[in-house]
Amino acid sequence: MRVGTPVFERYTERARRVIFFGRYEACHFGSKTIETEHFLLGLIREDKNLTRRFVRNSSSIESIRKEIEGRTTIGAEVSTSIDLPLSNECKRILKYANEEAERLKHWQIGTEHLLMGILREEKCVAAEILFSRGLRLEAIREELARSIPDRISDPERRSELDLVSVNLNFNAKALFAALDNHRFTASKDHLYKAMTASAEQDWKRAPAELQLFLETMVDAIKERLNGDDATFPIFEGFDWHLSLRGLRSGLSADEDWKFRWWLTLLLAEVLLGRFEQRVNS
Repeated sequence: MRVGTPVFERYTERARRVIFFGRYEACHFGSKTIETEHFLLGLIREDKNLTRRFVRNSSSIESIRKEIEGRTTIGAEVSTSIDLPLSNECKRILKYANEEAERLKHWQIGTEHLLMGILREEKCVAAEILFSRGLRLEAIREELARSIPDRISDPERRSELDLVSVNLNFNAKALFAALDNHRFTASKDHLYKAMTASAEQDWKRAPAELQLFLETMVDAIKERLNGDDATFPIFEGFDWHLSLRGLRSGLSADEDWKFRWWLTLLLAEVLLGRFEQRVNS
């Protein structure tokens, strides 16, 4: 199981780390497979805010590890260099997490979706432990659904693309589909990183990745059309170099990001529209 493989590309960084820590816990317990209780320990280790949000009693959270240790036969510790497989229950949890993200119209899969995935695997050790502490799937679904329209202080309560889609009314899937269609892989990667950085409120990295998104798309268009005469109609009328790098808006970090975001999307929309007209003519 390698968290960096394409199957995990829709997972937030925190969700990936949950799986990584689950693997670490499995090695610590001397397990030959990653089990649901290891996932749960990884979730608690990585996203304490999420567990505190739904497990109101902090002492109950602290007792989870002790309960797992009491229910587990601990063997010789396994080297972390060994690539442990997921149990069938964990595989179903990942499948359920994907379904829960789609149910909430989240493009990315976050820690909250993994939590719901665990609860859907009702007979597993991790779900039994959570049920005993009062967690219920429907209640969590309802709370997450209610939280979508609001600004939430912790960006992991909402996946990165949904944060942008809700707050900026942006159809992320449409833009990613267009980038995929034209095989603008580098641009897609930088856009994803920009959105991830904005969700983490990294206001230094987010604008830099956004600028790289635009620059790599410009480079890809020029390379695809292979000639100044062909590209001139596409770039006529604006100097895209002035879009972000030298811009000083004087706004707050959050407002500045929105301003840069929309300016870049406007330029990207114009460029893609002109490019598509050119290749279809």
